[in-house]
Amino acid sequence: MSKNRRLVAVLLLLVLFPVVSFAGGTREADASRPVEVRVATWAGSSEAAELQEILDELNAGTDRYRIVQESSPAEYYTNLQTQLAGGTAADLFWLDQDNLINFAARGALLDITDRVEADSHEAADLDGYFPTPLERFTYEGRVYGLPWISMPVMLYVNVDHIREIGLDPDGINDWTWDDFRDAAIQLTRDRNGNTPVDSGFDRDEIERYAFSMVPGWPPLQQWIWQAGGVELTEDLVASPIDSPEALEGANFIYELLHEYHVAPRQSVIGDRGFDQMMRDGQVSMFMGGAADDLERNDNYEIRAFVLPAGPTGSRANWAWIGGMAISGQTRIPDIAYEAFMDLTAAIHRWKVPSPRIDLATAETIVELQPHKVDSAENIIASLEHMRTPHLFPGYAEWATVLGERYVDPIVRGDDRPEDIASSVRMMLEDVLEDYR
Repeated sequence: MSKNRRLVAVLLLLVLFPVVSFAGGTREADASRPVEVRVATWAGSSEAAELQEILDELNAGTDRYRIVQESSPAEYYTNLQTQLAGGTAADLFWLDQDNLINFAARGALLDITDRVEADSHEAADLDGYFPTPLERFTYEGRVYGLPWISMPVMLYVNVDHIREIGLDPDGINDWTWDDFRDAAIQLTRDRNGNTPVDSGFDRDEIERYAFSMVPGWPPLQQWIWQAGGVELTEDLVASPIDSPEALEGANFIYELLHEYHVAPRQSVIGDRGFDQMMRDGQVSMFMGGAADDLERNDNYEIRAFVLPAGPTGSRANWAWIGGMAISGQTRIPDIAYEAFMDLTAAIHRWKVPSPRIDLATAETIVELQPHKVDSAENIIASLEHMRTPHLFPGYAEWATVLGERYVDPIVRGDDRPEDIASSVRMMLEDVLEDYR
């Protein structure tokens, strides 16, 4: 990183997260009353109501603390940064994998490594977590939070449509890319019942689509991984999206969208709704998170399956990791940590699938989400294929370039991956150079 850029980074750090001085120092438990611990979340109304039940139970079981939730579903991260800058942030706050590293790098989070290592709390057993979600809550070898959900991408399938084209849904977990493409072609029908490989197929009069995709979802990286490529090397030096393997993954998506027309145009998705088209039977297959509720459908039988295997045999899926951290500004670090551990353990028994190996079972999923009874085993099977991108403090800038310069032109436009990959690679590596 250049001297000028380092200076800017330091100045930004001081502006966003100033050192806040609190009169009276830390404030821990008063034997006469519980200490208030504030937790900031992005929970909407229904999720916040469920969380409140958990908090009520925790608060009733201790005289050490009382956790109070502060929900901010709109502009959550903007609000959180503003509060940190003003020294008014909550003691605990939810973070996802993309944001943890940025807040940790800026000194906004409490380093809990030593506390966790000395703790016998069930949620402090780091060996009990899946490696992928736990890794995303560490930075430079230190622990800055703990995950409470580890959600792989699943292939949601309208089983009624699959049976209609003569396929056995029990075989979907064994699909390869070729099987997925063949099924997608057969599932896509125009108003005369023609498929994309039939003469007379009218792409402007499609009544049922096989699949749905928007720029950024499902992540293009997932297809690159399954083809044996990488979009970012582990040493954060290169972005080889123009490698043969990476291009194979990107071209698979290009062909589905622009040669076979198995997915709706972006304007159609905007009019009808992304996942709503799946719910309404206008789309037969959809990739969503394991916790999505697409199985709740009175008109169709929908189940979640593992992803089709790429040419290397890989079923790598993009995992979304959510968790919680402790503010580096908290005036009650000991009590905040105590509440943090209790609340993390409680959420492990609320959100599915859990990042803890002992709680990530089909039985637990069905107990908490009965509508997933036919998907639960497949969700558990997908956990071993979870993968997340290599994150670094400049990842947001890097990902913006990838999205705007590469993914959007392929998905929203009709640029062929091989025509733009090399030039976009240079842009991506310019970002990496700035952050080294």
